[in-house]
Amino acid sequence: MINFLHLGDIHLGYRQYKLPERENDFCLAFFDICRKAIDKQVDFVLVAGDLFNYRSISPQSFNEATFVFKTLKEANIPVIAIEGNHDFKEVKGFTSNKGSWFESLAQSKLIYFLHGYAPNNNTEFKSLKLNENYLNGDYIDLEIKNKTIRIIGSAWQGYNAGASFKDYAIAIQKLNIQKPVDFKVFMFHGGHEHYLAVNRGGVSGIDFNQLSNIVDYIALGHIHEHYIIQDKDGKDLIFNPGSTEANSSAEADIKRGGLLVNLFEDNNQETKPKLNFKTELIQDYYQRPFHKLKFNNLRSFDTLDTLFAEALKQAKELIGKMQKLKPIINFVFVGYLPSSWDVSSLSEYVNNLRQNTKEAGALYSLVKWEVEDNSKIYALDDDELSKNKSLNREAKERILLEDILATDGLLDEANQKQMAHLMLEVKDLIINKQASSAEILAQITL
Repeated sequence: MINFLHLGDIHLGYRQYKLPERENDFCLAFFDICRKAIDKQVDFVLVAGDLFNYRSISPQSFNEATFVFKTLKEANIPVIAIEGNHDFKEVKGFTSNKGSWFESLAQSKLIYFLHGYAPNNNTEFKSLKLNENYLNGDYIDLEIKNKTIRIIGSAWQGYNAGASFKDYAIAIQKLNIQKPVDFKVFMFHGGHEHYLAVNRGGVSGIDFNQLSNIVDYIALGHIHEHYIIQDKDGKDLIFNPGSTEANSSAEADIKRGGLLVNLFEDNNQETKPKLNFKTELIQDYYQRPFHKLKFNNLRSFDTLDTLFAEALKQAKELIGKMQKLKPIINFVFVGYLPSSWDVSSLSEYVNNLRQNTKEAGALYSLVKWEVEDNSKIYALDDDELSKNKSLNREAKERILLEDILATDGLLDEANQKQMAHLMLEVKDLIINKQASSAEILAQITL
């Protein structure tokens, strides 16, 4: 059996929340997942872009990459890499492999740097050779256990990536005819339109399908969520492992990691046995724990004191269950604070919560506010109002407006009624009296 590890979006050097511990986390996640790959005796590793978080990297980031790649090299595991949008060197709006940090890693014989631009009909892909040349090539053929695995790379294509797929398809097919192989991988840094809209740089399914039956496995990076997408014939073709670490609190809830791919002979074929494969998402490696504590019903608390006391209590209970790493805690409060509360010292409550959470053992904490979805509340109110036939339309509208305004913690009850009254008066001026803009403005500024 032939195995390989497919990684993307490692983002070495990212000092998240300006914390050196978080910068270390990104390195440790990369090292640990590669260590597991060594334990599983993989035959090669793919890095599908965004190895680094910044184009101008620190010496520490370069040393981290060097250390991990040397560890893989000592285990006789070749690394094949392409650049992502965070990696490439830009020269007058175009990418160049001259001066790239990937070029330096390749010159040190630590990675095979594939840097293929979309070819045209007059060009052909250039080959790298295992243990001979590591740079200035578009593809490499690996001889593993009497099978030939071809890996074709690509340069970062920018925000018109889909336009290149026709040329890639033609060139790869031409190469396949000239030099047939057992399994073909195409490495590309970009997102499928299901996860990144085409008008934001994503690639359509139609463009991806141009490589169907031309390559066996499309190895993506760029999107931090793991996904697998089938081609037009219903066959798994497009694979994205996701990031190795959470680049934001939102990513703590998504599926991501590294893809372990196992190739095996399909003996059910009538002709020569074909290489088939299965994938496994590796997630059990070093990662900083993120936890979300969400509070949906703020009106169930009497004061800011009781709300933030409960938040701290739940945070301490969570931290108490942690055995090794200090967690990052994301407090999410949904809805508006009741108008009867004194919110003048809200920022002080937030700062105290974050400080007390840190003292309790968290590495870092975030506090976020979300507007609650009141659509169901209004629908219920409207339903109740419709049952009361004695209320006219204006009375119903007034009650609904007052109910909506009641969710604003900055308005007391008197101001809510006054604002609802003003809104109805403006509506009357516009619809019934067809007032001019000057008249409406005069009414608002009274």
